Amino acid sequence: MSSLALRHGPGCYAEADAKPQRWGGRKAQQYVDATLAAYGDVCINCGRPGSDSADHIIPRADGGAVYDLDNLGPSHRRCNYARGRKPLRPVGIPIESGLAFFSR
Repeated sequence: MSSLALRHGPGCYAEADAKPQRWGGRKAQQYVDATLAAYGDVCINCGRPGSDSADHIIPRADGGAVYDLDNLGPSHRRCNYARGRKPLRPVGIPIESGLAFFSR
């Protein structure tokens, strides 16, 4: 998975004077469909295909735009919920498992 280039929006913040919006319902499903059509189905969190939801690049809780394709990327529901408000981690960065400790 080294140098895996994942397609997603660059991320954007909501307009400061915009009315607060909630994510859900038919409108959200339309944006999920549009996100998958625009960027494919490779998850921006784990790098595997088969995404079935859209994840906000800049989390909504941190002021990210709710309904803007520039702030959305394809994600598995499980990966999306697991990420929460954490920053988007670049896929392909190795995570140390700690097993090397036991092989000494």
